[in-house]
Amino acid sequence: GKEYLKWHSSVYVFGLFWIAELLAAIFHYALIVGVCTWYFTSTADSRGSFSLFKGFWWALRYNLGSLALGSFILALIWVIRIVFEYFQSKLQKMGGDNSVTKCATCVIRCCLDCCHRFVKFLNKNAYIQVALTGKNFCSSAMAAFVLALKNSGSFIITNGIGALIQLLGKLSITVGNVIVAYIMLTQLEGVRAGAASPYPPLLIVAGISYLMANIFMSVYSITSLTLLQCLYADVDLCKQSDSDIWESKQRPVEMRSIVNKLRKD
Repeated sequence: GKEYLKWHSSVYVFGLFWIAELLAAIFHYALIVGVCTWYFTSTADSRGSFSLFKGFWWALRYNLGSLALGSFILALIWVIRIVFEYFQSKLQKMGGDNSVTKCATCVIRCCLDCCHRFVKFLNKNAYIQVALTGKNFCSSAMAAFVLALKNSGSFIITNGIGALIQLLGKLSITVGNVIVAYIMLTQLEGVRAGAASPYPPLLIVAGISYLMANIFMSVYSITSLTLLQCLYADVDLCKQSDSDIWESKQRPVEMRSIVNKLRKD
């Protein structure tokens, strides 16, 4: 009976992780489709169309299987990490907390974390390739991996700058909200009278602000990666049609200025 309940609980936990990752993938894909359609419907004289509804429609109508597969892999890694932490805590209680065990635990935890980060990065790029080419998840993931290897410098710079901007954005939003909350809790008479100490509310404000900032800044990360892959797809289309890669007709004005700057450099 207990083993049966444990097995069912594990299945439920995995299902919750899968659903959560799938919902996140659908929202990411909708944003990706919006950026891709905006890029390839823009010209030097007109602005492109950006539609999240089209992204949701494509996700549910055409690419739900690819999104589900990518979400399944991430959910599986989450469960593996949880199972590892469970057995590690059991081992620690049994007295197996020596130097060798600590070292092995740290190495395994680091490897799992690196694997998780790599799969998340690969999934984002695979979803972009799914939106650009319409191929299945495995083919898109392979294409995204090869593209990242061929243009590793651009991807490293884009992700590095994106990570820095995300960090600064999260910190500024969180610190700004905490400062505003502190001023309200200490200066406003009505609010100050109802709070015995300002610190517990400030911790709650900081936690909620960080979560909201994380969601908001993730939009920047996905948008920057999508624009980078759209630019490479644009260049490939120009090469296939023997057109000038520096003067593509289907290129937003903002991207034209970036390409022209690269050409001058």
